[in-house]
Amino acid sequence: MGGGGGGDGDLTPTSILSSPSCSSEVLPPEFVEYVAVPPASDGEESDECCAYDHAEEDALHFGRQLQDHLRQAKEFIRRYKPGDCIEGAGGAKAGDYILPEITTLLLVGPRGAGKSTLVNRITRVFDKDDDPFAPDRAQVSGNSKSNGTAFVREYPVPRHSTAICIYDTQSLSNNPQRNFKTLQKWMAKGICHGEIVTGDTEEGNKTKGIKPLGNQISFLHCKTRKVNFVIFVVDGVSILEAIESNRRDYIEVLHETFKHPFLSIGDDKPVVVVTHGDRLSILQRAHVQNELADVLGIPVQQIFDIPGADDCQTDLAILDMLRYSIQHAEQNLPIKLSYLLEV
Repeated sequence: MGGGGGGDGDLTPTSILSSPSCSSEVLPPEFVEYVAVPPASDGEESDECCAYDHAEEDALHFGRQLQDHLRQAKEFIRRYKPGDCIEGAGGAKAGDYILPEITTLLLVGPRGAGKSTLVNRITRVFDKDDDPFAPDRAQVSGNSKSNGTAFVREYPVPRHSTAICIYDTQSLSNNPQRNFKTLQKWMAKGICHGEIVTGDTEEGNKTKGIKPLGNQISFLHCKTRKVNFVIFVVDGVSILEAIESNRRDYIEVLHETFKHPFLSIGDDKPVVVVTHGDRLSILQRAHVQNELADVLGIPVQQIFDIPGADDCQTDLAILDMLRYSIQHAEQNLPIKLSYLLEV
């Protein structure tokens, strides 16, 4: 589980002023704050300076470990192909399962949860290496008057991947019953890039006149994807406000929607992502996660704190969340009938 502070830390150390310690290695900017500045000394190196040396060494060690974990986590996502995470329970192999052409993850959440922002933040993890100046992919709603996401959109992760894709969808309604029909349709019949979300949400009347993406013929060529796992996105600030104001209706809508059977894949309920943690204190973020774990009936380890910060720890939280989703998706893939008959 991750989350992190702010800053614009990159994945590689940048040129910053070196410390007055014996080490000549440069600290990545996000780790500088872990090292206390020693007091000035006119004589020989003081005990405080020695303590500073140890603190810097610890920070450098922590930074190297984090960089190694990032590289490994990122490489796993880049190399992944459907079937890689099948554990072979009962003697079955990857070839004994019905593998998806591409592992499909569905984003679900209320208005303002940050689903489109999450798409951009996930993409940014890989763009740092591939194309640092690439523009954002998903259109983010700038204010409450916006209609939000009117079309269902598919985003390969990383860009141009043929193994993993994420679907950004329209916000959930405040009425759970309005959500269930749409969710049931997506989970049972699949989801398609360019599909218009109409009729079953409060924004349906605003999208009736909108035509599908592109012309009608090209729209029909988009494949329908079976949803393999669900990512439930919530806004940490809204959760905290609901807790402090005792506004249980907002929490109940999340609870009822999350518990909807069609969102579960087998026995696995959706992974939860808490956004906008950069606007909260560490204690507030922990309070939000504990409240969600209690209300939704899931372990805290199934809740990932992914703030708007652009730093290494947030990148690692994103990669851990993707790996969790992929692994649990593959634990519930159907087995081929031929294998069942053979057994």
